[in-house]
Amino acid sequence: MGAVGSELGRRIVALRLARGMSQEQLAEKTGLALRTIGDIERGITRRPHRETLRVLFDGLGPEASERAELYGLARKSAPPSTRRAPSKRPDLAAAATPLVGRDDELAQLADLVLDAGVRLVSVVGAGGVGKSRLALEAGWRLAGRFDRVVGADLSVLDDPADVPQAVADAVRCRVAGREPLDALAQLVGDGRWLLVLDSFEHVGGAARWVADLLGRCHRLTVLATSRSPLRLRGEHVQRLLPLAGPQAVELLVQRVSAVRLGFRLTDSNTTAVRELCRRLDGLPLAIELAAAQLAVQEPADLLAEISAKLPELVGAADMPDRHQTLRLTVEWSTGRLDQRERLVLGALAVFVGGASPADLEAVLKTVSHVRGSVAQLAADSLVSLVDRDGTARITMLDTVREVAASQAPAVRESHALHFLDLLRSGSERVDAERDNVRAAVWWAVAHRADAIDVALVKALTAFHVARAQFSDAHRVLLKIAEATSGSLVRAWAVYGAAVAANESGRAEEGLRLAGRCAELFTEPADVSAALTVAGNAQKFLGRYPEAQASHRDSLDLARAAGDRRRVTISLNNLGTLAHDRGAYDTARAHYRDSLAIKDELGDRRGAAVTRMNLAGVENDLGAYESARAHLVTAVAAFRELSDTSPTAYALGMLAESLLGLGREEAEAIAGEALAMAREAEYRPGIGLALARLGDIALARSEWDTAAKLLAEAFEHANGRPEQARTLDRLAAARASAAPDEARDLRRRAAELRATHDVPVPPVDHDLHAFLTGKLGPAEKVADSRG
Repeated sequence: MGAVGSELGRRIVALRLARGMSQEQLAEKTGLALRTIGDIERGITRRPHRETLRVLFDGLGPEASERAELYGLARKSAPPSTRRAPSKRPDLAAAATPLVGRDDELAQLADLVLDAGVRLVSVVGAGGVGKSRLALEAGWRLAGRFDRVVGADLSVLDDPADVPQAVADAVRCRVAGREPLDALAQLVGDGRWLLVLDSFEHVGGAARWVADLLGRCHRLTVLATSRSPLRLRGEHVQRLLPLAGPQAVELLVQRVSAVRLGFRLTDSNTTAVRELCRRLDGLPLAIELAAAQLAVQEPADLLAEISAKLPELVGAADMPDRHQTLRLTVEWSTGRLDQRERLVLGALAVFVGGASPADLEAVLKTVSHVRGSVAQLAADSLVSLVDRDGTARITMLDTVREVAASQAPAVRESHALHFLDLLRSGSERVDAERDNVRAAVWWAVAHRADAIDVALVKALTAFHVARAQFSDAHRVLLKIAEATSGSLVRAWAVYGAAVAANESGRAEEGLRLAGRCAELFTEPADVSAALTVAGNAQKFLGRYPEAQASHRDSLDLARAAGDRRRVTISLNNLGTLAHDRGAYDTARAHYRDSLAIKDELGDRRGAAVTRMNLAGVENDLGAYESARAHLVTAVAAFRELSDTSPTAYALGMLAESLLGLGREEAEAIAGEALAMAREAEYRPGIGLALARLGDIALARSEWDTAAKLLAEAFEHANGRPEQARTLDRLAAARASAAPDEARDLRRRAAELRATHDVPVPPVDHDLHAFLTGKLGPAEKVADSRG
């Protein structure tokens, strides 16, 4: 059932707008996911859970009679299908070997995870006891009972602050400039998800974040593995003990038979095998390591060797003692390696999230036969060889890494320098190696700040900003600024942090940092860049005269420095300021000057952006043919550059031009813009395309359809002018059916314009005349100054 046919959704939209709240504000007030609210309002969720409705109504505050009526509307909707979903493939690694001896533990874990009253389950136990393997098996077996099963390996992290972005990356959640928590909450929404967080002991300080995520997503279940509980309210802890005697023996025999065909228990080896499992304390990883040696050694001989190396831990029952057993077993296994194999193992312990063979060889430039050593380590069960996206990857377990890391300390610097070079080069492989790159950057911050130069800082800024990872960028760049002794490196690090702050909506912080880097820079062109960031922050804060001064000073410095590229940026920003304030002739002049230079420089993408800006002015003035010509050229350029987000935005603008010209293809172009923007999760493009589809519905007098489209468009509207225009159009859609609501919408639009000095564009004068005729004059309507 679509939103047009959803009376419940329409009533909730009306309630929210009457309270003057956006979907984001309602989500923040109630703790519900933005997606949950949006799906209810659009009628996608046909019968919301009663608890979800209760929380929603508490936030909206309807009268008791209206609340009862809304509950009744929800009950009238068709219930969701109760048919079990078909089996789904979880987004988890596939296990290479069967799970042995854990049937009871797996059944207990499944019961907990499937219990609707249990939101957080922690599998707790010693290192090497099989926590990750058990959680992996549960995720695979229960996949058909959830909308989605996904996992994140937290063993690659050592800072709790990295967890939000790491989890977002693992579940392929586009942050798009939001806080990762907000983005994840919107992605999960009211879905029935199972999120597996493996090796949580590395980031115990992130437990509060897990609680916040659970609080935002009411049907999400988290399954964590850790050496200790997360200590959160509502946590259900399942302690995983080592394998009992028979199960440990079964595991050992199975693993040995895989490398030694025909191996089985006999009268001559049974006693040694059982004692070997006892001495290894029933720990699966220790048994795996022993099994690898039994390919060429008899159980009694191996037992004698291990007994000589491992002290007897009588009654070892707690995790420290069992971890000591495992550590000693790993040390015994690595002690059997030759010097080159130990060096390769130590180098692999430095890698985070695994290593490609080529990167391992690059880090170990002076070591020969690296791949042969890797093959031997895999045969000894000290590392694993897996396939990731069609390429080989070498991985190892935490406990092995803890022992091996001490064997090649000198490799850390070589590893860091290798991955810093990868980042500096702008290689497409940086995404695949993000864990190693992150580790390299933080190691350099702590130990070799002199290895961080301006080129690296710029590459790091570009990497994070392009992926909308603004919180991560802000944090690491400020740490670099503190650590470095190079004044220019510090200045560019502060500059990058300022850009990240601006992009994340923290304009005050962006302005503060822009002022700081302007003081640090000495070259005019660099100071010009800092003033650009300051001007953008001031504009966002509504300080237009200050923004005008910053961008004007930036332009003067760029011209004095002869930096024509930066001249075009300053001209473009001045044009945007003039456009927002209704100085259309001034805006046109700035944009045309910027475009001329970009064309001379061969800057195709920059020229396309400026053509979009020019078209925006022409659309506002009703010069639709001129706007159409600019936009056709811009769209073609963006398509050739495979630049999806600006293509979608330019198509949305083109739909406005075509609608103004009375061209039938306007609707198809707006639909293409919406599909493209949704695919890229590009919120400004989504809002613009929806608004244009809303305009088309208004032109056809399809008031309910227009209201639905424009209400959603407002949630994505980019900037104060577009917000005000969308509210006016929504008022027109609701003017006949709900005049009081329409007057409130118009009042809010007028207040936006008055507060931020945003005029009514000339092309909207007829719309305002219509609104005045239907609703009477609006309060505080700003005059056009075009």
